[in-house]
Amino acid sequence: MTGRRTLLSRRSLLTAAAGGALLPMPAVAVPRTVKFTLAWLAEGAYAYVFVARDKGMMKARGIDLEVSRGFGSVASAQSIAEGRFDFGIVAAPALILAVAKGLPLIALATCDYDSTMGVGVLDSSPISKPQQLAGKKVASVPTSGEFPFLPAYAQKIGLDLKSVNLVHVDNKVLEQVLMQKQVDAITSFAFGSGAVMLSQGVPSRWFLYSAAGIPNDGQTIATTKKTLAADPALCEALVGGLLEGLAFTLTNPRESLELFQKAVPEMVLNPRAKELARIGLGMWQHGIDRPEARQHGLGWGDLQSYSGTTDLVMRYLMPPGAKRPDPEAIFTNRFAGKIKLTPAQWASVAQRVSEFDKYLGRYQA
Repeated sequence: MTGRRTLLSRRSLLTAAAGGALLPMPAVAVPRTVKFTLAWLAEGAYAYVFVARDKGMMKARGIDLEVSRGFGSVASAQSIAEGRFDFGIVAAPALILAVAKGLPLIALATCDYDSTMGVGVLDSSPISKPQQLAGKKVASVPTSGEFPFLPAYAQKIGLDLKSVNLVHVDNKVLEQVLMQKQVDAITSFAFGSGAVMLSQGVPSRWFLYSAAGIPNDGQTIATTKKTLAADPALCEALVGGLLEGLAFTLTNPRESLELFQKAVPEMVLNPRAKELARIGLGMWQHGIDRPEARQHGLGWGDLQSYSGTTDLVMRYLMPPGAKRPDPEAIFTNRFAGKIKLTPAQWASVAQRVSEFDKYLGRYQA
């Protein structure tokens, strides 16, 4: 600790899983360059990747990390499978879909436990529960990751989708049509669209799919099964560095955002960039504070959750008769859970992200 602040030192990060005994820091034998893709544009939710790179957490493990923007989780999954990147971020539903379609990918860590798929309304909207969407106009981007699961959500909450006026829009105008009240609601990811609107002074409330019992883990660190089999030391080192960066962002959000903004200087061109990054990081971290991470450590994935998401993918995104992949073929906890926050640190995280409870609902452990 430093003063009264809940900070993580390099040493404390590596001792938690061994009852205070210092754990070795896995590193590759020969320093090497690793190509890594984000799932989308650099934003607050990806700050930990830049922290791991620029705070020396990767260098200490013999990795020179080259970070590239992404074009959606489906595209990042494809680019990793094709060998254009060694590792990258792929949202869990997209990863499961990729594996179901035959791509030889595997998740090495699960970085958050709620991708914040959901239906958003303006905070001033009279809609107080999702069943009131009947007869309302709801805008969606049909190629967005949450849209295919809207029928499952509607079924869970008892909403007849035929009673909803669904409007397809381009992703460039999704938030605008809601802010301008051209529609009553939108479907999207709250930590993306909600952060964009809130950074412009327009708060929104979200009916999350997860609140209806629909599992949808968020970011995973993915690679090919060939890479895992051929170079497990590299996989362990990369996951360790990224999760150390993740722990740092949870306990040092201000410094993390400063590092992130220096790493992505084009953000300066956007006058709302700093606030957008802060909100995006906070909303994303809202979905990290879950029993999986608290009890098992950062990066740990839940077999039951992956199994539930796989069922949804097979029902709504795959043709009838397609082979369902086993969860063990989709993710591994081999390198996860070695970095843990203390109860006091988790309490600090929960207090800080409670700012977003009124928009996302507060998860109760």
